[in-house]
Amino acid sequence: MKKIYLTLVCLMALAATSCNDFLDVHPKGEKVEGDLFEDAQGFEDAIYGVYGYMGVRALYGMDMVWGIPELLDQNLVCTSTYGNDFGKYDYTTNAETRNKILGIWKNAYEAIGYANNVLKNLENNNQDALPLYNLYKGEMLGVRAMLHFDLLRLFAPTDQSKRGIPYVTAYSFSVKPFSTVGECYQFIVNDLTEAERLMADEETMSYPRDNDQYEAFNRWRENHINLYAVKALLARVHWYFGNKAKAAEYAEEVINSGRFPFVDVTEIQEHVAGVLCPKETIFGLYSTQYLEFSTDFLFNYQFYKTYTAYDDASGSVHPMPWHKLFNEVDVDATMQDYRKGHFRQAKGYTTCLKLVDYVTNDNDQTGIGRRESLIHGIHIIGISEMYLIAADALLESNYQKAVGYFNDEISARGLTKLREGDVLTANRIFNEYHKELYGEGQHWFNMKRINADIISNNESMTIPGSDAIYVLPIPQEEFDYRPEDNK
Repeated sequence: MKKIYLTLVCLMALAATSCNDFLDVHPKGEKVEGDLFEDAQGFEDAIYGVYGYMGVRALYGMDMVWGIPELLDQNLVCTSTYGNDFGKYDYTTNAETRNKILGIWKNAYEAIGYANNVLKNLENNNQDALPLYNLYKGEMLGVRAMLHFDLLRLFAPTDQSKRGIPYVTAYSFSVKPFSTVGECYQFIVNDLTEAERLMADEETMSYPRDNDQYEAFNRWRENHINLYAVKALLARVHWYFGNKAKAAEYAEEVINSGRFPFVDVTEIQEHVAGVLCPKETIFGLYSTQYLEFSTDFLFNYQFYKTYTAYDDASGSVHPMPWHKLFNEVDVDATMQDYRKGHFRQAKGYTTCLKLVDYVTNDNDQTGIGRRESLIHGIHIIGISEMYLIAADALLESNYQKAVGYFNDEISARGLTKLREGDVLTANRIFNEYHKELYGEGQHWFNMKRINADIISNNESMTIPGSDAIYVLPIPQEEFDYRPEDNK
């Protein structure tokens, strides 16, 4: 990665918060690198720093979750310059839009660098002095793989023979060559498989959660890359690249663990609204900043800034507004989709409340009381996605199993299970995935996975799927340091 981006010093990595548990947060930026990695506490501070940095606005705090993917998949609209550009798939005309793309590229590789710094120091350390060595290493390999995977999904085609991205495994200032998409896929799987091996004995994600029995670093595992997050990522990675057997295998391992039950239908409206659900969240990031980001852009309405759901409340007509998506009935006209509670209609616009802590913003004292013991932050991977990946991946090889997983997921959201004579199809799963992952940024990548045509709410037309649409341009600044690649 280019030098301008990899001014990676430990002080920067630790400028983010660290925590022994999410209610006890202390800044750890005063240590220098030599002192930092002397003991287990120093490594844990550095790891918390990596997670803290992943929550910045250019990464999972906004742009890599709903800030850009939800504009691209036509779920949300923002009237800013970059919002209009992403809604029309114009990635190059305006500087504001190019800077958004640059921000993801730059910050993701910085976060990768911080994870690699921890890994480098782990290799140089006496393992006997670090009882949780395997856990530390597994988490940072998982972080590295996840960040590379999300960059690959944004900036590279799905064709494994095409150019991918640089896969950076060393903490250094050297420029890493580009790998093919297929090579990146293998690197990601290798890192996640090694993380899985290292964390194979992890037992701290039992349900119900019982954090009091564990030492500090082993508590609140849902805000770490834990063993089941690694398995869920492997399911997501293999599914994206068409290895359905492996995708089903890993999704089923997470499901069958019994550690992530569905919430009751009465909990659906607020189960991931600015918090990590103690039932369904497999991985998310604790963040003290996320309330500000999400409130500013998703809750407090301001023209030119706020993200709202496409709807026809103002008299406009869109081909797939949120209410049409959620009111499409293809099973039973009497069923109730409790996810409709994620939307709040106002005069002329609709707010998507799914990932914003509207309970705090509404000053709902009863709701706040219910959530006092929860981790506040960014939900990233949940159990419902594993059911839908398993259903899709098994559709051709084990139809009855696929139907079972699909029925489990839709019934958990208030919908009626498929009845005898109903046929489960890939398109039906695709539509349900769209509803369930609405607002989470994943539907865009599911569309890209199959090169789906895009139903554009922004332009009221259908746009054929292509790499020109689905692949964000790698920032020119990257090639300024690669004259041989600057074409």
